[in-house]
Amino acid sequence: MAAPDAPREVSAARIVSQGLAAPLPDPVAAVEALLAIQGQQPSAIPWAIGVRAEGAARSDIEEAFERVELVRSWPMRGTVHVTSARDHHWLRACLAHRYSAWLAQTIRNGLAQSVVDRAGQLAVQEIARSGPRTRAQLVEVWQDAGIVVGGPGAVGNDAPGSPVNRRHLMVRLHIDGVLAQGPVRGNEHLVVDASSLPAAGDVAKGGAAHAEALALLAERYARGHGPVSAQDLARWASLPVSEARRALAAAVEASRGGAVPIVERSRGFEREDLPDLVAGLRRRADGVFALPSFDELHVGYRDRSCLTDEAGERAICPSRNGMFRPIVVRRGRVVAVRLPSGGLEFLDGASGTARSQARAAVERRMRWLA
Repeated sequence: MAAPDAPREVSAARIVSQGLAAPLPDPVAAVEALLAIQGQQPSAIPWAIGVRAEGAARSDIEEAFERVELVRSWPMRGTVHVTSARDHHWLRACLAHRYSAWLAQTIRNGLAQSVVDRAGQLAVQEIARSGPRTRAQLVEVWQDAGIVVGGPGAVGNDAPGSPVNRRHLMVRLHIDGVLAQGPVRGNEHLVVDASSLPAAGDVAKGGAAHAEALALLAERYARGHGPVSAQDLARWASLPVSEARRALAAAVEASRGGAVPIVERSRGFEREDLPDLVAGLRRRADGVFALPSFDELHVGYRDRSCLTDEAGERAICPSRNGMFRPIVVRRGRVVAVRLPSGGLEFLDGASGTARSQARAAVERRMRWLA
């Protein structure tokens, strides 16, 4: 087997796969190309989408959410992600079994099924009556109906009037496919009734189409993130490595004979034509990209060593608390991180040219966001 590609080659290939070197036609296409993008920081979402759909204005992205063509939810990994409406339910249902331990814990902490069912019914009725609601507005509806909703420390039981954890209840209704988030108001996405989104089919664990859905998940991930390993997919979708490996093998088989099949190479799984795409887009792939917190180019993999080293990881997430700073990538490597103050912290070895280009890239993106 050939030796693995040099880190810069892997990084360039991932930049091309992710639509950074050849922008996609619109916000929905940009999200669907990656299947899902991490989205727990609302202010980072338009940045992550916009850098992959360069012809789109921020208002185009907001309109896609307004029309509920893009939605925000918790489809996997206990983390908020943005998907297209078309991909929401099947991806959520395919991976819902990975929440089993968390769901059991919330039940032990007093989040009874009867409460979940009642809260979901009330939320759907309120949305039908008044349109998309803020989370605070739904909490008020629940409180008025006698569901006592508390903060992070709320641990109740089945007794009437026992408090339930506000976040756990909201997340549970998203995991169950009752609610999702769409239109943007300020720094919040309003909650919508998810029943209007395309149905999932029998893709849940144990369902007739579950294995096929996992293969599709693996194919879409490899196509939009490649080259990737089974460990990368396992981390991204919160799957056991053995299951991720089987899903990627199934993706190779299912795509065989298609227009652009998925293949396994020494550097990982990727679309067959990726080397040709990189060759044609090399100059752009080696360019400078100002990327937001939690961008998929960084958080979308277990192995990120092609993008940065341990010193870079410490700069991106200095407190090791899962909160990532925006980054600037040049020639496939992180050269700077954006500080909360708005300034840049440059990594060791960043040349004068790299520094000036990084500043210019961030300034351009800030103007676009504004």
